[in-house]
Amino acid sequence: MTLRPVATDEAPPPFGHYAQASVTPDGTIWVSAQLPVGVSAHATVAEQARQALSNALSIVLAGGGRSDTVARVTLYLTDISDWAAVDAAFAAVFGEHRPARGVLQVAGLHHGFRVAVDAVGWRVGGR
Repeated sequence: MTLRPVATDEAPPPFGHYAQASVTPDGTIWVSAQLPVGVSAHATVAEQARQALSNALSIVLAGGGRSDTVARVTLYLTDISDWAAVDAAFAAVFGEHRPARGVLQVAGLHHGFRVAVDAVGWRVGGR
């Protein structure tokens, strides 16, 4: 199987040895975890969530998908009590589209951020 890497200037470049996303031959877009780079670590958790989701969706678009082709999102929170604010940001970003989702509390995230996001989607038209 050959993976096609995705790279876009519309999202932060990788901080290490990984691609922003990989597209499999069947058209599945696997987006690497995205921090809310573009806002301060002192921004509200809702602002951080919107930015991290925006970064992930920019990568989905660059991979040939759309926001409504996102099938799964995982949210990583440093404080699970932020769930309501992050859920509201998630609803604002996705609107009527409701991808499957997981929410996990983690011990910490790079650069002092409070939220990170990864996603799985598919290319419009498949392969």
